[in-house]
Amino acid sequence: MKKSKKQSGAEKRILWEVRKRYNIQPTKRSDRPLRGANKRSTVSPARSVAKRGRPAPRAAANTAPPRRPRKPVLVGGGHEKKPTAAGSTGRWVRRIITAVVLLVVIGGGVGGYKILAASNRITTADRSILGQLKDLLFSQGKVLDGEADGRINIMLAAVGGEGHKGQNLADTIMVASIVPETNQVALLSIPRDLYVQVPGEGYYSKINAVHAYGEAQKEGQGPVVLRTLVEEITGLPIHYYGRIDFTGFTGIIDSVGGIEIQIDNSFFDYWHKIDFRAGQEHMDGDRALAYVRARYVEGPEGGDFKRAARQQQALLALRENIFSVNTALDFGALSNILDSVSENVRTDLQLWEMKRFYELARTIDRENVGSVVLSTGPKGVLVGTTEVLGGAPASVLKPRIGNYSEIQELAANMLTNTATSVPIAAVEETPEELPEEEVEEAEVPKSFVEIRNGTTITGLASRTRETVQDEGFEVTAIGNAATRDNAETKVYAVTDDATESAKALAELLGAQADSGLPADETATEAGVLIILGADS
Repeated sequence: MKKSKKQSGAEKRILWEVRKRYNIQPTKRSDRPLRGANKRSTVSPARSVAKRGRPAPRAAANTAPPRRPRKPVLVGGGHEKKPTAAGSTGRWVRRIITAVVLLVVIGGGVGGYKILAASNRITTADRSILGQLKDLLFSQGKVLDGEADGRINIMLAAVGGEGHKGQNLADTIMVASIVPETNQVALLSIPRDLYVQVPGEGYYSKINAVHAYGEAQKEGQGPVVLRTLVEEITGLPIHYYGRIDFTGFTGIIDSVGGIEIQIDNSFFDYWHKIDFRAGQEHMDGDRALAYVRARYVEGPEGGDFKRAARQQQALLALRENIFSVNTALDFGALSNILDSVSENVRTDLQLWEMKRFYELARTIDRENVGSVVLSTGPKGVLVGTTEVLGGAPASVLKPRIGNYSEIQELAANMLTNTATSVPIAAVEETPEELPEEEVEEAEVPKSFVEIRNGTTITGLASRTRETVQDEGFEVTAIGNAATRDNAETKVYAVTDDATESAKALAELLGAQADSGLPADETATEAGVLIILGADS
């Protein structure tokens, strides 16, 4: 039978892959039944033979035309090959696979094909999509890695992605542990500033740079290298990983119509210049991204630990919407989710494993989800310190006792009541209402400062940094200016809200205050830029 003219390219491709993978040969013309063989002939045998000039044999009454004899298949020794049970089973498997693929592509239409295409794009598993489909069909009774042991651990990472500064830096690192028997889940957040040794190397960096290191070695290696390190830190076997970029995060949230977030305390992100007010807020993708990335914050919501808590909060809110009835019945939403996932998510889960995770995730009650953040403080397991990274001092976090044993104990017990870490609600806890003088100070913060040495005087930027920090300013970076022959020091207010800070610093250093960014200097993320001259 010829293929329909309306058959799509996708259908042809899948049929071709099914035939190739399972060695299904198309029916040969010689094997097809003769046209009209099963119909009563309208031309008598006598007339047929007469046309060829031979006498017609006497035809038996009511005799059907003879069937073409099937030639026996001979094997070694000339014996006829008999069908075996294994061969019969293999043919049935191929027929089932073919039927299901056709049903998904033809019957399911665009939606079915999108699911297959998306799963094929996001998985890094070394398994073809048809192989994964076969696994999916016969996955009954199969369990995920770790499921037989009662606990599945998956590393979740978020990166900037293409078009973002530091696109391969891990902005978020979590470990999600699932206990299928009790439907319990615990989320453990690892601060991006944790000071670690890069796997296989003799140098150290912040953990967020380890993913970028892996990607620099080979595309797709970032999550693999990061997982190895997370296993070392937590002492847990990490069975799977999932990575999403900012575009995927915002796209999925927009696809489900946004998320509902309860903001406990009002705060202002001085880096991104975005304000969040206490109370319930419905957030779209961009707003939610700003919420989970807010870092330069003062007051109760300040610090990297509260930032990690907000990330967990948004993740759980997104889960609620993905598994809602409205989303399940909205084909447009599902289609948009698949579009976002296929381009911006990567995981080593295979298709059948994704299905199993989906089944587990949808049965989990919000009340059975625990959250833990590695933090500093009296009950924390980390301490803050300073290390030189990239030739400049940087604020980092280290294990309090010099090794990972406390973190590993915490990770092992985070699904029970014996966990010794600081829960989200207690991280960096401060009074809900700040004293009046502190509120006023928070409303007009001192801007972040970058210092660049515009001279050839060694160590001038480092000495100036100490002077600036003594006045309560935070210096985010030091380095060299584009030109090194500046006679006078100048303080630039790079952003509009940094004018007062620039004036104060100019007065402190006996320098000139200006606004904007000098034409010969590269961009800075600080609000104030100091270019040191020989008069410093």
